[in-house]
Amino acid sequence: MKEKSASPPIADPDLPSFDLGHVYDRWPNLNIPYGGGRQGGISDSARSPVTFLFTGESGERYGYHDRYDDEGTFLFFGEGQEGDMRFERGNLAIKSHSSRGKALHLFRTVVEGKGKAKRKLQKYLGEFIYQDHEWVTAPDLKGNLRQAIIFHLAPVARLERLELSPAVEPDEGMTLQEFRSRAIAASKVDGSGDSKKGSRTIYERSRAVRDYVLRRAAGKCELCEQPAPFRRKGGLLYLEPHHTTRLSDGGPDHPQFVAALCPSCHREVHYGEHAHEKNSALKDRLQVLELSDPS
Repeated sequence: MKEKSASPPIADPDLPSFDLGHVYDRWPNLNIPYGGGRQGGISDSARSPVTFLFTGESGERYGYHDRYDDEGTFLFFGEGQEGDMRFERGNLAIKSHSSRGKALHLFRTVVEGKGKAKRKLQKYLGEFIYQDHEWVTAPDLKGNLRQAIIFHLAPVARLERLELSPAVEPDEGMTLQEFRSRAIAASKVDGSGDSKKGSRTIYERSRAVRDYVLRRAAGKCELCEQPAPFRRKGGLLYLEPHHTTRLSDGGPDHPQFVAALCPSCHREVHYGEHAHEKNSALKDRLQVLELSDPS
């Protein structure tokens, strides 16, 4: 199947955004507008809220292939050619991306052309969030066995689908404050514990925050303040969680960054003419809501 042609540089350096499946030229399309290094599989920008990840066949020399697992999590081999890998530079950039307000954008290297016209391009696989990691024994560049890091990255698209799935009203006897406490406790999970629990933890975190913000909204859009436009099958009022910062940015799953919006406002705050202003106003409103003591 023929790849899409390389895209022109993105215009807005403050909010990196890429088209799924599109092919980009790393230097002019990614590094020039957004920063980051030209080489290596992990490129952390010093001037834009983004960390670029590049996967390809280079990992074969270490006996490892980056890949998706059966649950859709992407397994990404850490950086470091010789000796044990450490949580520094690019590896630390991945693990700490949320706390630093950086989005992880993943690309797969593809080759176009032949001979002198041959060139490497980058096919966009999507935005991801650090879920957890594991340590494995693997050879380094010299063939010596060492401890290596495999990152487990959750696709943001999957988390967004989860948030829009029908919410189940849990524990009807819980107060709003109890919902909030559970959401805040869940938002503090950083994926550094047992890797076997990481997948469950990150999705449970999204559910906990979603359940709280929907309860906090009490059936009214937190932007236009109008009642939810309809009910789901089962009777629950329909509102959509909206992250005022990108889902993979700093504090994504803390209630002060997540609002419950009607579908119209949700689309407008993403795509409307005054989307930036409305999103900023929404951030201010959420700060006020979360400074108050829900009962």
